[in-house]
This record gives sequence, C-alpha cells and structure tokens, in this order.
Amino acid sequence: MLLLAGCGTTTGAAPTDDASSPLEAEVFTVPPLPDEPDAGSADVVVPADAPSLDDVTDVPVPQGDTRLPVVLVHGFAGFQDIGPVGYFFRVAPMLRAQGRRVYEAVLPPFGSSPQRAPALARAVDDALRDSGASRVVIVAHSQGGLDARYIISTMGYGGRVGALVTVSTPHRGTAVADLFNSAIPGVADGVINAFATLLGVAYNEARSRADLRGALQGMSTRAMTRFNEENRDDPRVRYYSWAGRSNRRDGASVCAGEVANEPGRVDNTTVFLAGIALLLEGTNPRENVNDGMVTVQSAKWGRFMGCVPADHFDEVGQVAHTGPVHESGFDHLAFYRQIVASLERDGL
Repeated sequence: MLLLAGCGTTTGAAPTDDASSPLEAEVFTVPPLPDEPDAGSADVVVPADAPSLDDVTDVPVPQGDTRLPVVLVHGFAGFQDIGPVGYFFRVAPMLRAQGRRVYEAVLPPFGSSPQRAPALARAVDDALRDSGASRVVIVAHSQGGLDARYIISTMGYGGRVGALVTVSTPHRGTAVADLFNSAIPGVADGVINAFATLLGVAYNEARSRADLRGALQGMSTRAMTRFNEENRDDPRVRYYSWAGRSNRRDGASVCAGEVANEPGRVDNTTVFLAGIALLLEGTNPRENVNDGMVTVQSAKWGRFMGCVPADHFDEVGQVAHTGPVHESGFDHLAFYRQIVASLERDGL
C-alpha cells in the first residue's frame, strides 16, 4: 500500500545517474555558482479523444523574459513514465505551451532526502546551464519539498533558488511514516528494500538502492523536528505552500490562507488512500484535515496559500486525470497554472 500511495513523480528528460554503475553510492560536491547571465540576453487507459499535450513544442521564450525557470520535483516513490502516464501528469507541456521554461527532476524513488538531494542539485544546475538563468523556481510535491529544503539550506543552494513552492509536503512529518516505523519489524528491511530497489529500477531512471525505512523515518514527526532545526529557511528564497484536503472535509477550521479555500467544494478520497485519511484524522477530524497522506497543518510552510479539494493523487493529476475531478471539480492543470500565475505576480 505504501508503494502504491507514493508521494509524487515526474516525467520527461532529466539528469540521471551513471548507468554503468546504477546502484553505486556517491559523494556529491556542490559545484560553483554559474556566471550571472548577460542582462540583455491499476492499468491506466487514457481516453483516445482526450486532448493531448504530449506533442506540444515549447513556445519561444520572449527576448528579455525575466521569469525564472521552473523545476518540478516528485516525492516518495515517484516514477518517470508508466506507458502514457507521467507525473506531474501533463503539467510540464502545458506550462511550456504558455512560454514557461520547465524542467523535471528525477530522484531516487525510495530514499531519504539526504540521499535524494544530490540528484535534485544536479537537476537545478542543469536547468541553470540550459536556460542561462541565475536562479530557478522549484515546485515540489510531498517529499520533494523536503529534498528542496535540504539542498537550499544544507547544500548551500539558496543563491540558486528564487522560490520554493511545496504541495502537501510533510514539513512536520506524517503519522503514516510513524506507523510504518513502529509496525514493520527491522528484520524485514532487507526483503522490502530488495523489492523496492527492483521496483524503482523498473520505472525510474535515477537508480539507487532503496532504503525504505530510512526514507520513512526521515518523514516521521520526530525526525522532522530535527530536520526543521537543521534546515532553516534561507532569507534569499521565497517559500510558498499549498495543502490538499479530502475525505469530504471542508477544511474551514485549518485552511485559511492567501487564496480562498472554497469550503463548498469537497473531495472523496480515492480508495487507496481512504484508510490512511481516517488514520490521520484520528479522533479530531476537524483539525486533522488531510489529503490521505499529509495533514494540512503539516503542509503549511512559509507563505501558506490555502487548500485545494484534492487528495494526494489528485494534486498531481493521478491517475491520468484528463479533466476536473468529478467529485470536487478540482482541475490539477488549472491549479499549476494558478501557482505559476501567482509567482509571476510576485516577479518570479
């Protein structure tokens, strides 16, 4: 269930590890900052009649365009492509069609943030080299937001990131990780990690040995207290956050933010996440509103923008949403257009 309920994913080309030794451990050295640019310069079936964005070519970026490139970052268990379906589903081609430069990071799917961060750092550096920009905007789903905070604060990437937007990132941990760590005996780690490693190799180019317990321990409520102490916000970076709410909760008591919560629109949690949603609610469903993986309170970080009526899958268009979610009317493509529009209003 935990493997099925992964925290995000990505599609498209991105830097990968050396295929000749896909499972070797590595030591990552932070490269120097680039020069400043010249100021003048179950089986998924996609309906046959669904509007396709896969063949959309990038719209030329207007000369003098100062908008920062966007790097999309997947979360735990993120995949690259499964047949015609990628995650964030059709987001990158949609934003490119609007003239935005978009890159997609591919990180080890089953690792802790310190293990995943070097791959994200390389993706950021590749985006800077390709675009000629001096900074990027990172838009991250779930664990991807922790990876981004790690490279900003621990790896010294604050000068290369103009803003970080997190979507349902467990900044204060999640009880899902707490439950796994207490319920699964340590003697099972070898078998679980072997399976997760093979699974990751099958669908993710960022090949690495899985460390499922390490990844989930890193997102536990206790571990995140230490993580937050060690990875304080960089004053050069603007931090924005969004949360999802599902299980038919309106979020009226916890979702107040910069953007209206629209409590009249509620979402039914997908069957894969319904039990986890109830677990997270516990005895206080009014305050423990969640998206089936992360509570709203845990997702808040920096400038909280508000909640969307979506579960953890809906937030990135899974599984293969080609239009608004039926129950709530949530449209993930419109959501990411809204995120980018708010960044542009802030000069990013």
